[in-house]
Amino acid sequence: MDWATRHDANIQAAEPQTDQQARISCANEDDRWPQGTQPPSQQGTLASRGDDRPQVDGRLPERGERLPQGARIRHSNEIRGLLERGKRKRTRLIDVFFTSSPASRSRMGVIVPKHGRNIVDRNRLKRRLREICRRDVLTRLDEGGKPGDVLIRARREAYGAGFDDLRNEVHKAMEGFWSDES
Repeated sequence: MDWATRHDANIQAAEPQTDQQARISCANEDDRWPQGTQPPSQQGTLASRGDDRPQVDGRLPERGERLPQGARIRHSNEIRGLLERGKRKRTRLIDVFFTSSPASRSRMGVIVPKHGRNIVDRNRLKRRLREICRRDVLTRLDEGGKPGDVLIRARREAYGAGFDDLRNEVHKAMEGFWSDES
């Protein structure tokens, strides 16, 4: 060691064992965290995929509780076509566009403009409208035997409405289309 001076110390770190990683605690460390060396996660690749996250209630949703991919209108050309040639019904909170479906089942789409709101408010409104359509509108259209495409566009006033108000507005708007189907 000709490069070291007499004031330099030759410090060699101890090699961590294969099942443990070395952890050095600091003087100003938070007391809530465990002290000393901690063994590495035993999850392996599961931890990197996020599969080790706990579920909110410990159950996965039932298959029937999800909106199937085939029941969604997502493509812009389908949305534009529905806006142009669909029957429109306006209410205080929403605009509903309806036309018969080219598919063998009823489908739905939701448009929620920004209207100066943040993403949390927009996502909450989208989730509410999707759930109303999934539980009430699509079920009733499929039971009627005549599938239809429904597009709901939220108006500015819909951001301040509760779930029950939105459900009542959707039912009021769809009442004319349901009576046409019967």
